Amino acid sequence: MTDVIKLLSKNVSNKIASGDVIHNPSSILKEILENSIDAYAKNIKIILLNGGKDRIHIIDDGIGMSKNDAIKSFERYSTSKINKVEDLLNLSTKGFRGEALSYITSVTQIEIDTRYIESDIGIRLIIENGKLKYKPLPISMDKGCSICIKNIFYNIPVKRKFLKSSNLELKNIINEFYKIVLSHNDINFILKNNKKIVFFLKKSSHKKRIIKIFGKKIKKYLIKIKKTTNLVKIQGYITNTKYFNLKKQYIFLNKRFIKNKNLHNAIINSYEGLTKKKYNPSYFIFLTMDPSKFNINISPYKTKVKFYDEIYLCNKISTLIKEYLGINNIKKFFLKKKDTDKNYIFFFNKKYKNIKESLKEKKFNSNFFLENVNKYYLYKWIQIYNKYLLGFIKFELILVNQNRAHQRILYDFFYYKKYKKKKKIRFPIEIKIINKNYSSIKEIINKLNYLGFEINLIKDIILVKYIPLMLESYNISNFIKSIISNFDLNLEIFYKKICKYFSIKNGVKINNLKIKYLIKNLFNSNNPYYTPFGKKIIFNFTKN
Repeated sequence: MTDVIKLLSKNVSNKIASGDVIHNPSSILKEILENSIDAYAKNIKIILLNGGKDRIHIIDDGIGMSKNDAIKSFERYSTSKINKVEDLLNLSTKGFRGEALSYITSVTQIEIDTRYIESDIGIRLIIENGKLKYKPLPISMDKGCSICIKNIFYNIPVKRKFLKSSNLELKNIINEFYKIVLSHNDINFILKNNKKIVFFLKKSSHKKRIIKIFGKKIKKYLIKIKKTTNLVKIQGYITNTKYFNLKKQYIFLNKRFIKNKNLHNAIINSYEGLTKKKYNPSYFIFLTMDPSKFNINISPYKTKVKFYDEIYLCNKISTLIKEYLGINNIKKFFLKKKDTDKNYIFFFNKKYKNIKESLKEKKFNSNFFLENVNKYYLYKWIQIYNKYLLGFIKFELILVNQNRAHQRILYDFFYYKKYKKKKKIRFPIEIKIINKNYSSIKEIINKLNYLGFEINLIKDIILVKYIPLMLESYNISNFIKSIISNFDLNLEIFYKKICKYFSIKNGVKINNLKIKYLIKNLFNSNNPYYTPFGKKIIFNFTKN
C-alpha cells in the first residue's frame, strides 16, 4: 500500500494557520500596532489604501530592530517577549506568541524598514510568500520601524474573495483602532485612508481621548470612576442613564482590550432599577492588575481572559459603579438641620386629598433630588392610606411607597453586607427537612450564612442560632421554609426574594420611629428611586 500521509510544508502550514489570527486588514493592523507599542513608540502613523485591502503602512518611532532580529522576526515562534513557560505568568507586553508576523508575511507582500536605537544605519527587508526576496539592504532612516503591507491574501484567492468592501474593511479597522488608542492615550496617532486624515490624536487624558473619538456630545454624560484595592486598580468612565450606546463599551486590562461576559454583566446590572427599559450604557473601564492574577493565553486573539478571582472583581466593579451612580448629596440633604420656614411648614389640605387616585397621572422626574438638593430642605413625614409616606419640600410634595422603600433598604443591606451585628436566638430554631435535596439545602444554608445568619445542618434538622440584628422581629422559621420550597441558586434572585419577604407590606400602619428609619435609610441608598424589581419608589407633585 502506498503511503498517503505527508508533512505539510512550512509555507502551506503558515497559510492554513494564518486563519486563526489573520482574517482581514483590521487583524493585521492590530498585530503590527501592538508590536509598535511594545517597542515603546510614542508616535505612530497609519496609512491605508482602500480600507487596508491593498495597503497598510505603519510607521513608528520605537526602538526598532537590529538586522538579525529583523530577519528572525518573520520566523514562526520567534519572539523577544518570553523565554520560558514561567514567563507566561508575568506578561507585560501585547504580543508574546511569536506567530503573527510569520503569518502576515506568508499571505501578503511586505516591506520592512527598521533601525535599532543603538545603530547608525537601518536595513530594508522585502518579503513575499514568507521568504526574503532580496538580501537585506542598508538604508538611512530615523530610529523605529516602517512596515508596509500590500495585497492581503494575494496568494490565497479564496480568502481574498471574502474580503468586504473597502468601506466595510475601513470600518473594521477603525473599530480595531479604537481598542488600541483608547487605552494608549499617551501616544500620538495619525490614521489616513486614501490620503485623507481619518483621525489625528494627540496624547491626552482618557476623557479627552474619548471625547476626541466619539464627539463632544458624550462629554456631559460621562461619569468618572476610580478605586484601588489590593487586587486591582479600577478607573475610567461610565455614562449616566440619559446616554447609551452598545458600540461604546470597552474594558481594558493592563491596556489590552478584553472581552469578558461576567464583567460586562456586572457593569450592566449596576444600572438595574435606574430605568425600566432595557438599558445598555456606554463604558470605558481600565483595569490594572498583577499579570500573575489572570491568564490571557487562552485564544489567539488574546481578548479572552481568565481571572483567578473573577467573582471578587465583578463585585468590586458593580459596587463602584453603583456608588458613582448614586446621589452623594442625598444624605447631607435629608439629615441637615435648619430653622423651619413658617411659610412652608408641612400642610395637607383639600388639594391633595385625591393624591392616591392621581399617582397614575403624574410623571416622576428621576433627577428631582439631584436638581434640588441645594435649594430645598425637608420638614416632616407622615403616613397616609397605610401605604405612602408623605413629606413636603418647599414647593414639592413627595410621596414614598413604604413597601417599595423597604425592599430597596433590605436589598442594599444584604447586597452591600451591612449586617455587621448579629442577634443570638435564645432558643435555636429547629426546622425538620422532609423529602428534600440535601445538596440544595446545604447551598441555601451557605448563602444564608453569607448574608449574616448562622445556621447548621445536623442530619435532617436545620438549626438556626444567629440572625442579622435587623431581622429579629420577623418569623425566621416561616422565611426559611419559604426559601427551601422555592429556591433559586442565583444570588441576585436570592437577594430579591429576601427583601420582598421581609419588607413592610402596604396596608400596615407604622409609627413615627419606623417612618424615620425608612426615610433615613432610603435616601442613604445609592438608588432611592427604584426597587430591585424596577418599580418606582418616589413620586413628586407641585402645588399647581
